[in-house]
Amino acid sequence: MLVNAEGLVAGRMASKIAKRAINGETIIIVNAEKVILVGTRQAVMKKFQQRVDAAVKSNPLYGPKYDRVPSKILQKMIRGMLPNKSRTRERLLKQIKIFNSVPEKIKLEEAEKMDEIKCNEKHDFMTMEEVAKLLGGKW
Repeated sequence: MLVNAEGLVAGRMASKIAKRAINGETIIIVNAEKVILVGTRQAVMKKFQQRVDAAVKSNPLYGPKYDRVPSKILQKMIRGMLPNKSRTRERLLKQIKIFNSVPEKIKLEEAEKMDEIKCNEKHDFMTMEEVAKLLGGKW
């Protein structure tokens, strides 16, 4: 199954993709950088900035390292919605491929439309690309 993620809400899309992966489908997601995170700019950036800035006081080189590339951020969202058994999770993650933009070998006309999870323009939102650039991501 091919999914064009442009304009889709990140959490809702991640839960739908996780359910389909559990059912055994192979999924390819394109345009991950155009996924939408709903919330004010300050709220969204505060959440992601806290994760990136986390470090151990005694040695800042230690501590959790978080991804700043849109496809990797989206992969972690989907990973959190999969079963916790490690082998099952690894097997399901191999069924899901995520691309920041559209690769040349993939034709976008075949993409499935998920209109029920598109973002409503009434709400404040940021794209994953904006978040990644503000966090210092380079891809």
